[in-house]
Amino acid sequence: MNKEIILKKHSAVIQISCKELTIIQRKLINAIIWIVQTNPNKLIYEIGLSEIKKMCGVQATNNVDLKQLFTGLRDISLEFNYLNKDKHHIWSNMSFLSAVEIDKKTSHIKFEMPEMLKEKIRYPSMYAPLNMFLIAGFKRSYTIILYELLRDYLTAQKIPLISIADYRELMGIKDREYKEFFNFRNYVITPAVEELNEKSDLTCRYELIKKPFSNKYESIQFYVTKKETLNITGDLFEKLDVPDQPIIKVPEEILAEIPEKYRVKSLLDEIAKRLDEGKVSSYIRLNLKYAFKKAKENPLFYAINALKNNYAGFDIEVEEKKMQEKKAQSVTVKVSENQKKQEDIVLDIIRSLPPEKYETLYKEAEHLNAKENPGNPFFMRDSMIEIKMAKIYMESHEINNYQNNDND
Repeated sequence: MNKEIILKKHSAVIQISCKELTIIQRKLINAIIWIVQTNPNKLIYEIGLSEIKKMCGVQATNNVDLKQLFTGLRDISLEFNYLNKDKHHIWSNMSFLSAVEIDKKTSHIKFEMPEMLKEKIRYPSMYAPLNMFLIAGFKRSYTIILYELLRDYLTAQKIPLISIADYRELMGIKDREYKEFFNFRNYVITPAVEELNEKSDLTCRYELIKKPFSNKYESIQFYVTKKETLNITGDLFEKLDVPDQPIIKVPEEILAEIPEKYRVKSLLDEIAKRLDEGKVSSYIRLNLKYAFKKAKENPLFYAINALKNNYAGFDIEVEEKKMQEKKAQSVTVKVSENQKKQEDIVLDIIRSLPPEKYETLYKEAEHLNAKENPGNPFFMRDSMIEIKMAKIYMESHEINNYQNNDND
C-alpha cells in the first residue's frame, strides 16, 4: 500500500461519540471516507474485501468477521461533532452507512452513505490530513481516536481543555468500564499516549487537572508537536484476530490480578468461561493470584490450568472462612446491640412499675445476685441489681411488642 495515502477527515467526523465501534471499524471508517473522496460523484460504491484489508492494515482475518464489522457501520448510531469544533453546523445522530450489500461469490461490498454525511465528507470545510498507512498500524482503538483528535488540532494555538466525561465519550468507554480513575488512566489514557509517541508522526504529553478544592480529576489538557522524521514499516499492521481492547471483557477487580503482558485472549476466554459457569469473582481472583505467584515457567498456561482445576482451593477455603468469621462477628455485634436495646427498654419498664411491684422484683434480683456471686459487693450495687431485674422481667414477659414499637 502507498505509504502516502492522505485522508482529509472532517473534524466533526473525527469527533464522534460511539461506545460500540471496534478498532477495525474505526479503520474501516477511514477507508470508506477515502473511497468516497476519491470518487465524490458516485451514488453507490463498491470495493473488494482484499482491498479493504490492505487499506486497513489487516493481514489475516476471517472474511465473515470483516463483513459483519462492515455491516455494523449501518446499524450503529454515531454522534458527530461531539466537541463542537464545527460551530457552524449541528450534526445529529446517524448511521455511518445507509445501506450495505455483500456479494458472497465475489466478496465485494457495495455501500451507500447518508447524503448529509456524504456532502461533508466529499468537500470538508475543516479537516485533519491523516496518513492511512500510519493509522493502520495502531493496535489500540484509543490510540486511533487520540491521534486523529491531536492531528486535528495540530495547527491550532492550543488544544481545548477536555473534560474527563467528554474524553470517556470520545474513547467509547461504557459507563460500567473503568469507574476507578486509576484504571481509566492506566488502561485508556497512558497506553494510547505511549503507542502514539512510539508509532506516529506526533509527540504528545498530557496534564490532568483537578476540580477546585477537590482531589478528583475533572479535565485533561493535551500538548502536541510534530516529529521531524518517522520510519513506518509494515510491522505496524494490526490483525483482526487479535482481540480488540480485551481488558474490558472482565471485571476490574479480576483484571487487577493479571500482569498486563498476560492479558491475552486465551486467558480472558478462560475467565469468561468460568464466569459463565457461575464461578464467583473470588474464585477467579484467588486462582489468578495463586498462579502468577507460584508459576516458575509459563505463567499464562499455569493460570489457565489454575482456573480450570482450582489450584487455589486451599486459599479459597481460608478466604471463605475469614468471610464467615467476619460475618459471624457482625451478627454477634448485632445480637449484642439488640440485646442491649432490649435491656434498655426493660429497664425503662421496670423503673415505671408501681412501688410495690418494683420492690418485689428488686428483692428477687438482689437475692439471686447474692446467691450467684457470694461475697462480691459489686453485684449488690443498685445498677447491677437493676440489670438482674431486667433479665428476670425479660424471662417472664414478652417484650417483642415493645421492641417492635421502638423507633429510635
